Amino acid sequence: MILSARGLQVRYGAITAVRGVDIDVAEGEIVALLGANGAGKSTIARAIAGLLPFQGEIVYKDQKLRPNDAERNVRRGIVLVPEGRGILGRMTVEENLAMGIYTRADKSQAIADLKRMQERFPILGQRRHNAASLLSGGEQQLLATARALLSKPRLLLLDEPSLGLAPQATAYLFGVIAETRAEGLSVLLVEQKARQTLKVADRAYLLETGRVVTSGPAQKLIEDPAVSDAFLGGHG
Repeated sequence: MILSARGLQVRYGAITAVRGVDIDVAEGEIVALLGANGAGKSTIARAIAGLLPFQGEIVYKDQKLRPNDAERNVRRGIVLVPEGRGILGRMTVEENLAMGIYTRADKSQAIADLKRMQERFPILGQRRHNAASLLSGGEQQLLATARALLSKPRLLLLDEPSLGLAPQATAYLFGVIAETRAEGLSVLLVEQKARQTLKVADRAYLLETGRVVTSGPAQKLIEDPAVSDAFLGGHG
């Protein structure tokens, strides 16, 4: 396992947002965290990224992670694409992408990767001199994801990447996420769009009020009538 969390608990003051959660992510696996707003999904991702204090244990590549240690976690290969995307609107598309290679030591290879990323996603190459704020919501999410991929993460945390996107943009983005499996990247995908997410995930954890209520292989969860009724809006 590249990541294991045991007894994870996160509090916001007097409110317990995550209650004794256990999760695992294997090398090259896409794992989904699903649930409604307030279920604790994003809080788990932020705790793993090192942005929140937590209790319990998070182990990444046999190393115990410490709370509030985001900078070190990035160097270890844990990269979060936050809800809201976190792009810098006044900077150009290319300047935003360049931020993804900032911490890399292999500068010549990193520059080559930046050019290839613009070829991989032609819309980013075509608009590389445009301000990022001029992109559509789907294009901004693609930019944020591409920037994260350029940093060569081992574990990519995606927090609500489809939020506010049109169906076509969501479908394209989920295709990009599915492609990461072939690259050996591990992904923890936080989402509310359960049915679409389960189609690209290997496994999933379904959360309610800070607790895991069920988990398992994505296909089995899709076929489970109880899961379908509670999380997928029925069998339609």
